Amino acid sequence: MKFKLLTIVLLALVPTTAWAVSPPEIAGGAQLFTQEWQPHNSALGGDGLGPLFNATSCATCHQQGGIGGGGEAAFNATSIGIDSIEVYGRRVTLAVLANLVSQFHPGFVQPDGNVANVAGLPHHGGSSMLRGFHEKVLQQAGANYADEGGPTEAAEVRIANGNPIVFDDTINGYRIRIKARMYSRNTTALFGSGLIDQVSDKQLDRQVRLQKKHPEISGRPSTLQDGRYGKFGWRANIASLIEFNDQACANEMGLQTRRKVQTSDSTVRGYQNTSSDISDEQIEMLTHFTAALPAPRQSIPSDSAVDIRRGEALFNEVGCNVCHVADMPPASGLYSDLLLHDMGRESIDLSHAEPYIVRRELVTKDAEILPEAPAGFTASTAYYGNVTMMPITFESPRGYESSRPAFTFQAPSGPTTLVTSRLIDSKVNPDIKNNTVAIARSFTNQRSTSAVVRTELREKMKLQPTNFNQEWRTAPLWGVRDSAPYWHDGRAETLLEAIAMHDGEAAGTRDRYLNLSYEDRQSVLAFLESLVAP
Repeated sequence: MKFKLLTIVLLALVPTTAWAVSPPEIAGGAQLFTQEWQPHNSALGGDGLGPLFNATSCATCHQQGGIGGGGEAAFNATSIGIDSIEVYGRRVTLAVLANLVSQFHPGFVQPDGNVANVAGLPHHGGSSMLRGFHEKVLQQAGANYADEGGPTEAAEVRIANGNPIVFDDTINGYRIRIKARMYSRNTTALFGSGLIDQVSDKQLDRQVRLQKKHPEISGRPSTLQDGRYGKFGWRANIASLIEFNDQACANEMGLQTRRKVQTSDSTVRGYQNTSSDISDEQIEMLTHFTAALPAPRQSIPSDSAVDIRRGEALFNEVGCNVCHVADMPPASGLYSDLLLHDMGRESIDLSHAEPYIVRRELVTKDAEILPEAPAGFTASTAYYGNVTMMPITFESPRGYESSRPAFTFQAPSGPTTLVTSRLIDSKVNPDIKNNTVAIARSFTNQRSTSAVVRTELREKMKLQPTNFNQEWRTAPLWGVRDSAPYWHDGRAETLLEAIAMHDGEAAGTRDRYLNLSYEDRQSVLAFLESLVAP
């Protein structure tokens, strides 16, 4: 009955959406959104739900204020991030590091053998061994977790995030000391996402120019490697709604798509899903449905109208509207600039924002064909943000009793390389007489006498230093009354707590609000409470 009512409401809204699709496609997307997925998909040949997943349906987490809304803290996605590592002992290779870190949690070790500084902790599925690792780190966090998988409430989010987790052990003659911390991501509401999808890059650029004139605020677009701006997700690291849905299927429910591999069980190495679990047509239908979800609205009771209008004026007067921009056409009443802002030290999450690319240029260079290099200091794009791969530097062996560690790692607060590049195209040099490709360089740095064998076309990118661990997309405020808890990790139970947690660029605005009289503060809250889910 609830699904039928939802379909009827959405079909009535179809003419107001920008997606020229048929009502049956939207209805089909609604059915997929509320469907309880199961392991194994005989139609596509994949393994279906899982093997790791946060929920069995999209609607499980997206249900506040109606299907497609946000979710309570209990549905938070969780991860654990490594702040630092010290290893004492003999020469540390990548294989040694991977083995040591896997004793803390195997999720840090990637399928290719590299070691990342963040590991996701999916709520359900996986082997009993993996569940044991999950439970161990959750217990060390000191917070209470719900059966759904996330912290039971906002206060527990704060406990988990503020409680350092230390792993100190001696393994195979090496001593390893890890300092880590738990992180959460609260479910975002999808209402009006079809309108957000239509906000142009020019609109974002305009907001950047306006904020350059501001003495406190300096938002920046989330610049993706392919040249587009991101708009979706807490880090705005996903450019379009269809990509957001595509990645959510793989990461939240383990439904592998043609483009995105499902989350793997790190204790079952070598397992591969042989096919997709959800088709391109189904992804498109899900996107048609989420694009058709109505935008939230403002509800102004007649007996509160004067107070709400006064609160809105104060909201603008203290400077909240610099980031929480009312209209980003065609998203009217959005109250967000969709830009990234430094929100201060207390808002760190090691799945960091995209590095800020400020200039691009195409360059060609002659290159030798090299063997596959060992793990380096690179970033890997991930659903919740980028993660850092731990570098291995081959140093002289040090004794176990040495006061200096043989290997150290510290999570970077910003990009360490300010000029980077990506390969666009590579062609074999036609002038090479001998077509045999010789190895030009070995891991011992002994150069061979081989000639240049190919020409590369690369896009060279200059990065601007930013505190990318604490940069977040301005949260849209439309529908905010019906989306508690607040903040990217749901650590704020109330709107007042969320305002008080603003820091970094927003510190001045926060302080101006807190210095208002009690009556004026209440008027601002009354204005925010008038922004309701559809």
